[in-house]
Amino acid sequence: TKRMAMLAAALALATTAQAENPKPGKWSRQSSISADGQHWSAVPPSQGCLTPADASQSIEQTLQKMVAEVTKSGCRAVDVKADGGKASGHFECQQPNGTGTVDVQATYSSDRYEMTMVGTNLADRNGSGMVVPKIYMKHEGRNIGACTG
Repeated sequence: TKRMAMLAAALALATTAQAENPKPGKWSRQSSISADGQHWSAVPPSQGCLTPADASQSIEQTLQKMVAEVTKSGCRAVDVKADGGKASGHFECQQPNGTGTVDVQATYSSDRYEMTMVGTNLADRNGSGMVVPKIYMKHEGRNIGACTG
């Protein structure tokens, strides 16, 4: 869902801008999605450039940005932590049918990150009214060299 994608992007930013500063440069990102946590479908990969300024931000600054983005999407950060190469978060999202949740676990270093997310009872943001009981996402990123252009 769009909400999970926004949370993923926010935490991906957090996991690539941690206390052990990430390498500036081009980052490759690959994501997969699953309805059961067993059978995965790949999302088209993407690439982006992490500037030296972005790479120099503290984990506190990055987490503040992440929480601001999550709040804009209608979710509330209940518990977000990052330390020693690991990050985690629990988010609650108000839905038409009650509260949905997103739980995130990530590991990171200066040149790569891996993240898993589990969303529960999240409404389809396209207005269909459908609620997804459970959705799983995996995200991986790695520094692949210098930015060009």
